[in-house]
Amino acid sequence: MSEYEALAKNVVRQTLKIQPKENVIVESWNHGLPIAKEIVYQVRNAGARPMFLFEDEETYWRSIKTLPESKLGQVGSHEWKAISEADGYVFIPGPADITKVREAGKKYSAATAYNDEWYRRAKRNRLRGARIGLGYVTEARARAYGFDLAEWQSMMLDASSVDGRDIVRTGRKVTRLLSKKGRLEITHPNGTQFSCDLAGRPAGIEDGIVTKEDLDQGENMANLPAGEAFVVPDEKSGDGTIVFDQPIAWLGRWIRDVRVAFDKGKLAKFSASENEDFIRSDWKEAKGPKDLLGYIDIGLNPKARSGFLQDAIVAGNVYVAIGANDEVPGGKNKTDFYLGASLTGATVTIDGRPVIQSGTLAP
Repeated sequence: MSEYEALAKNVVRQTLKIQPKENVIVESWNHGLPIAKEIVYQVRNAGARPMFLFEDEETYWRSIKTLPESKLGQVGSHEWKAISEADGYVFIPGPADITKVREAGKKYSAATAYNDEWYRRAKRNRLRGARIGLGYVTEARARAYGFDLAEWQSMMLDASSVDGRDIVRTGRKVTRLLSKKGRLEITHPNGTQFSCDLAGRPAGIEDGIVTKEDLDQGENMANLPAGEAFVVPDEKSGDGTIVFDQPIAWLGRWIRDVRVAFDKGKLAKFSASENEDFIRSDWKEAKGPKDLLGYIDIGLNPKARSGFLQDAIVAGNVYVAIGANDEVPGGKNKTDFYLGASLTGATVTIDGRPVIQSGTLAP
């Protein structure tokens, strides 16, 4: 029995609901092969027809290092044809070594330039997709961020096994509250005192299940592990200070002790104790309304744990994003700037009614 059997069954049966004779693409890098093999097996076990796409990491980095940008990031008509004929898609992401992304710079951007077109076609073709977060759990990433690899992997497997239907049941109350008009307030003993207006926009749930309704709304890719309730508030209503107690991962480095302050609806200042220059560089180069509130996430996954790269889904955590939100349902702010991080142990209320109490979802 594979250690990935439960995960693979969850993806095939619950996330994508693969049916007999459907066509399914499974894509992976070297480090994801053990996961991919089990998913391919479970696709066959469901009576469907898998096709496996493989990206070799050594060849990938050799290509970026030695070839001109004009020869990178090319997708042929044969792959577009496969996407148009596929019903399901499972992606185990890479590369394994995140530090090389930083080193590659613009050439990495050239190698991934097809992304927007890929997702546009996938949405148009109503391709039911799943992105497997376990693919981010690699020895190179764990070393770069100082994680215990086995502990990280164990947490991700546990969190990925949570039934999406349970996440929906947990999140219904949260989304009802987030969908109403009212004043949302976030407080924390570390000095966080922040509030913003909810504008009555519908809140959503990332539950790890792709439904017909999701496809109708253009939301065809699910993330596993899942577990977030999210809403786009009035972008011009932020006021007060947030002191994030969880660091921000940035291509193998940490941005620590991030503090942001809003005044009269706009980001007035920000700071960090480590690698603040990463934020300032992005801020300086960004165009568009970069000083507005983006969106707010409430974590719902009971088996996810803080301290890795998945803080946003941990039950009782709150995640606040600033800047771009046009890829979030209800968001229309297009800008090159994005800054987001999590708080653990916070209290979140809407018009005084608790959503989170000291880091625990309110009953």
